[in-house]
Amino acid sequence: MEKTYTRRLCEWLTALEYEAIPQDVVEQGKRMTLHCIGASIAAAPIAQTQKTIDMMTEKGGVEEATIWGSKGKKVPASEAAFANGAIADIMDWEDCTWTGHAAAGDVPAAMAVSQKLHLSGKDYLLALITAQEGYQRIAMYAQPTKSYLSTGRGWGLVSWQIYAACIAAAKAMKLDADKMEQTMGAALYQVIVPCNKHSEGSGKSDVYHYSHGWCARNGVVAAEVAQLGFDNLYGAFDGQNGLWHKVSDQADFQWLIKDLGQTWYLNETYLKHWPANMWVQTPLEALDLLMKEHPFTADDVVEIYSEPKMEMICGDYFASTKSPLDAQFSIPYCLSAYILDPEHRMGAHWFSPEMRNSAEIAELSKRYTFGGGPVIPFDNFDIFKTGSFPEITLRITLKDGTVLSKTMRYPKGHPRNNFTNQEEYEHFRMICAPYMPTARIDAIISLVDKLEELDDINKLAELFVVD
Repeated sequence: MEKTYTRRLCEWLTALEYEAIPQDVVEQGKRMTLHCIGASIAAAPIAQTQKTIDMMTEKGGVEEATIWGSKGKKVPASEAAFANGAIADIMDWEDCTWTGHAAAGDVPAAMAVSQKLHLSGKDYLLALITAQEGYQRIAMYAQPTKSYLSTGRGWGLVSWQIYAACIAAAKAMKLDADKMEQTMGAALYQVIVPCNKHSEGSGKSDVYHYSHGWCARNGVVAAEVAQLGFDNLYGAFDGQNGLWHKVSDQADFQWLIKDLGQTWYLNETYLKHWPANMWVQTPLEALDLLMKEHPFTADDVVEIYSEPKMEMICGDYFASTKSPLDAQFSIPYCLSAYILDPEHRMGAHWFSPEMRNSAEIAELSKRYTFGGGPVIPFDNFDIFKTGSFPEITLRITLKDGTVLSKTMRYPKGHPRNNFTNQEEYEHFRMICAPYMPTARIDAIISLVDKLEELDDINKLAELFVVD
């Protein structure tokens, strides 16, 4: 009997060995690890981060894995995955593919289970990279049509997110193909139904960040349940009752086995340069370049114009509920925060209550106008998955008549404008400097640089603390 698509994918995932992974993919795995950890540490001052740490600390339990940004607290691996998955997304600063934020699932899950089992850095990297390759194919097989989304149905970004975590956990646990396939089935029972309530209207909710934590935790639990053993439950992605039926109006089953071992989708993962929504990245990058070429202040600005217009990120932030997520999804807010910061440094201070209610930002935001378009996120993701990225134009008119303009497509961190290892190290130093001593930051970078030589991942993970 012919093997199902689910089975063929699971056999490849379980058979993949570290030695078969190209070195450039390994290096991207290291960069993604450091980037995700950095984004988590940088979120230390945000209230939701501390609430998450406090909740998990109070729960207690078997000390298996470290809560990032805590004072070294260890909790059960699944609970650490929840905390770290949520914290990784709080600044919206981790990775992004054309299907979502896999790093908020696979990095926390791979790290937590690797800590629990005292695995090596090489084992951790294998679990992480395996998860990224499986996740991207699963997510793509279930992508809906534009007409499906236009009816108001939610996009399943945090539906397939669980597969980033469950594959990472199952691979770290060295489950065989049968149990890997059952892990997929167990995860199917925990898939979050697509929901846009977190982004509805002018009041975005930070519960969105917790959803990444739930997916990370439940992915680990799915692998743990499969390891214990249960009857049947194979073919999670096949047929009319597969994952796609919960989140889409179509299935492209060939995506489940597309170019396995030939195309490495980790290398198509974007490590975001700025603490903001995906589509705010390019305007911020353009602004940064313009201000380095021709410095100006808020007082100099007559108008800031951007195109094309995308309603989700071009609305009036000050007409919203002004949550951190509202701010992260606003071009006027994020660009104003950058301009008004004397040092133009990115970080959690952009989203403090004081900044989110700043009269200066409110006044500067009135000078923003938008043209072109309109476009929707579906259109932009369609461009991203071709290997390209949406082009934007930013134009700034100053009081002295100077007009500054920048048209660009690939912000720093995009696969076509990727961080080098050294650039990633400097980025990590910059965003962690307020919360960690230099010696610890350097120690983390040194261990990640030679991660494949590390004998126990705990030696690295136990450094992810904030004093």
